[in-house]
Amino acid sequence: MRVLSDFSELDNIRQSAQGICLSIGNFDGLHRGHQKLLEYLVEQSRQTGSLATVLTFDPHPLMVLSPEIPFQRIMSIPHKKKVLHELGIDLLVITPFTPELGKMAPETFIREILLRYFPLKGLVIGEGFRFGHKRTGSVTDFTRVLSPEGIQVQSVPAVEDEQGRISSSRIRELLRSGQIDQANRFLTRPFRLEGTVEEGEKRGRKLGFPTLNIHPASDRILPAPGVYVTRTKTPGGWFHGASYVGKKPTFTPLRQTVVETHLFEFSDDLYGQDIEVDFLEFLRGDRAFSGPEALVSAISNDLQRSKDYFRDNPIPRRD
Repeated sequence: MRVLSDFSELDNIRQSAQGICLSIGNFDGLHRGHQKLLEYLVEQSRQTGSLATVLTFDPHPLMVLSPEIPFQRIMSIPHKKKVLHELGIDLLVITPFTPELGKMAPETFIREILLRYFPLKGLVIGEGFRFGHKRTGSVTDFTRVLSPEGIQVQSVPAVEDEQGRISSSRIRELLRSGQIDQANRFLTRPFRLEGTVEEGEKRGRKLGFPTLNIHPASDRILPAPGVYVTRTKTPGGWFHGASYVGKKPTFTPLRQTVVETHLFEFSDDLYGQDIEVDFLEFLRGDRAFSGPEALVSAISNDLQRSKDYFRDNPIPRRD
């Protein structure tokens, strides 16, 4: 999969005989609904001999249009690239979202961005997709402008369950409430946090449970405070373990939430190295204990429950 960051980089494709089938969106989490849409995109691109292409934005439009509202991503950009590649996308265009772009009328966006830069053969879009100034554009605008140009516009309905539409917003709420099982079902893969291992207070090591500590990017959503069954990718491979998310209320509470992971059968020093932590199951919520002895007892129980989980749910130690 090729990744482009500027519309001018599309010139070579425009000059070739190969066209583009395009989907537009933020695709945060690349959940079941996104996957259904992208399946249609890949199918249409293969039928027309075109490149299956995704246009997405960084920063997220909400971070530009409503900066007063904190926005939290489900998925990092590198993880999004990896999953898009696995889904069969040929070309990913990541462009900055600017206030000027947000003020464009829908037809201006279609003519000045899509028709000007993209050699479109087809457009596959979610039926509820909105774009342009004050989100006034819809699938109707795409069809009205693009169909006369001979460009096929296909709208894809949302994926729903008995509670309604599967969406990124819904998954964020599940994560905030600790419902990691349901969030993972919608994502079709474990929720993942990445970060660089930092030196902490070494309190876990003193208690007999050394941990790898990370502070994920400030724009990443964190699951509800508590303890989780996790598996972690290190430079040396995947390891099973358990992770704590919280501010350590048993001692002097931290100002910033930390993610601490204890790995089974692991003793390497990874300070300054990057790790990826996959969250598999919620074990318990965060709480303050009466003292170190009570905390050690709780951690021991957490780790045993995590080991029981992996015994009952064998997971290969690979991506």
